[in-house]
Amino acid sequence: DGCLADAVCDICSCACFSRCQDPCPSDAENDADSDEVCGDSDDCRYDAENDADEDSLCGDVDSCPHDAANDFDSDSLCRDEDSCPEDRENDADSDTTCFPD
Repeated sequence: DGCLADAVCDICSCACFSRCQDPCPSDAENDADSDEVCGDSDDCRYDAENDADEDSLCGDVDSCPHDAANDFDSDSLCRDEDSCPEDRENDADSDTTCFPD
């Protein structure tokens, strides 16, 4: 785009006005997740935290967006909510001691 490449957006002409006002000229959704990374270069276009747990799954499709192990003990509780993250039974005998699988 000549307007952007030539840095004329500072003195934007009528011909370039709409392109100069667009914060993400190559992203039709203009940063849909509002993380200040335009969708055309955002690895997680719909995840404002951009894969917070770094498990290579974007938060919008990650069942446990803050748990890199993605519910290691398969008890349907993510690590950030699981009092016994390695105990599938979650202290079944209520002795306050988790038993790892």
